[in-house]
Amino acid sequence: MSNLLTMLSTGVSGLFATQAQINVAGNNITNIETEGYTRQRVSLTTSLSQVTANGVFGTGVTIEDVTQVYDSLLAATLRTESSDLYYYSTMQDELEAVEIYFNELEDGSGLGEAMSDYFDAWSDLANTATDESDEAEIKKQTVVETAAILAEKLRASYGELEELQSSCNDQIAAYVARINEISENIAYLNGEIAAIEVTGVSANDLRDNRENLLNELAKYTNFNSSEDANGQISVYINGHTLVDDGQSFTLSAVQASGEDNTYSIYWNTSDSRTEGVDITSSFKSGVIGAYVDLRDDVLQGYMDSLNELASVLITSTNELHSVGQGTEQLTQITSSNGVPNATYALNSAAGSFGTSEITNGVMRIAVYDSEGNLVDNLDIEIDPETDSLKSIIDKISYADGNPNGGLVQASLSEDNTIKITSESGYTFTFAEDTSGFLVASGTYGFFTGKDASDIDVSSLVANNISYLATSTTGVVGDNSNAANIAALKSESLFEGSSVTMDGFYALFVSEIATDKSTADVYTATKQNAVDEYELKLESISGVSLDEELTNIMKFQRAYEASARFITVIDEMLDKMVNGLGTGGR
Repeated sequence: MSNLLTMLSTGVSGLFATQAQINVAGNNITNIETEGYTRQRVSLTTSLSQVTANGVFGTGVTIEDVTQVYDSLLAATLRTESSDLYYYSTMQDELEAVEIYFNELEDGSGLGEAMSDYFDAWSDLANTATDESDEAEIKKQTVVETAAILAEKLRASYGELEELQSSCNDQIAAYVARINEISENIAYLNGEIAAIEVTGVSANDLRDNRENLLNELAKYTNFNSSEDANGQISVYINGHTLVDDGQSFTLSAVQASGEDNTYSIYWNTSDSRTEGVDITSSFKSGVIGAYVDLRDDVLQGYMDSLNELASVLITSTNELHSVGQGTEQLTQITSSNGVPNATYALNSAAGSFGTSEITNGVMRIAVYDSEGNLVDNLDIEIDPETDSLKSIIDKISYADGNPNGGLVQASLSEDNTIKITSESGYTFTFAEDTSGFLVASGTYGFFTGKDASDIDVSSLVANNISYLATSTTGVVGDNSNAANIAALKSESLFEGSSVTMDGFYALFVSEIATDKSTADVYTATKQNAVDEYELKLESISGVSLDEELTNIMKFQRAYEASARFITVIDEMLDKMVNGLGTGGR
């Protein structure tokens, strides 16, 4: 059997073990409200037994380490779900702002209502004689005013989406900078943890700090991580290394050149000779993933839809207006659109107006004398493959055979626009245009601009409603052009689709509502999943006050028992030393 000194050592090991357990339990309790703290416990093992002739006897307990109670697989799953939750909740917040802006329920606030008012004004004007009566003048002014409101709402709506898109872009750059800070800190902690744990001691507090950083990283992006035998972790974003042991790799938010100021995210290697790799598409979840998708797909899709709506509105209205007549005919007019270079062909990039397409066709200019009698029809043949703006100017000036001061002259104006002027005592209108030149150049159109970003009412019409082309013939009482423009509301004008303007806008608003509803559903679903995983991880790693207090009581009793055991051994030693060998005294 073991000797008394060995037995005393056994009791002392029990004291040390229970003392350590009480210390760790107390530390758990004091950190019960510390964010990211992982519950710890003392890892014990039986000391080497003593082999004697009488058998094998235990020699007490050994404290191996103070370890964390943690489930790394569950924590990784929770981070994945959290990253998805941040993605959908970010989508939800941004789409809520879009949905509020395109609210069609509040009276007078919606773009759809402005569009209805616009077409209703044309319809109301069509039911009034196209003369200069007070009623006709009021209704013409109403058309201009409702058009101005519609144009302003289109620009404002587009501007709101553009502002949200710009905000998403700025957020991407800010969060990329934070990811770099996190990766640097993780790499630093990797080195500190490895240096401590090589001695056989767990670096629990440093591991908690590193887990907190990984949890924050999950907020920004999806990633994978793995831990090696030295306790260091590597972090990857879609296969690209963010952290490798004690080294971190930098991400860069790089703005595109030119007018496009969007940020792309580049992964940079440690080799300065190697160019960075564009990994923007690797961000599939987290806040950055949401902002990338919002900026490049969702918001851009809404902006494209608004542009398509505005472009169709501009083109279809101007096609009718440009060949119509108001109560006052033209003496001069300048196009609202210009070309980069007036000597290049109209179908080339340098010679194009950059708006609608120009095709082979004829533009007819009708010239009238001071009595309103038709004097001549000047037909201008246009071929966009061979004609430039300069050649069109020459054709108009030469059309009546007198290039030096005939009935109608054309010239190159500011910003490479075209200016058409009639001889003194004559007026003109555009009777026909099968080429689309008038619409593309913005000549005698009702709207100016190319899409939702710059749509506006022509200053020519806005400043003088007598130029509002309500007639197709110029005959007093002819309001057929106003009726034709009003009828655009119910026509199928979108390429590859049978929807009307109202229908197109309804689908646009419906798409926003559907996207918001989808984000709501996924956010709620992911929130439930995160809550469940957090509860599971908390049940494993979290501090339970009741459990710790129970453990302290248990450890206290064990400490007292070990102390009592030592007392007994002490009494035995005292008896052996002082009580033996006294016989015969």
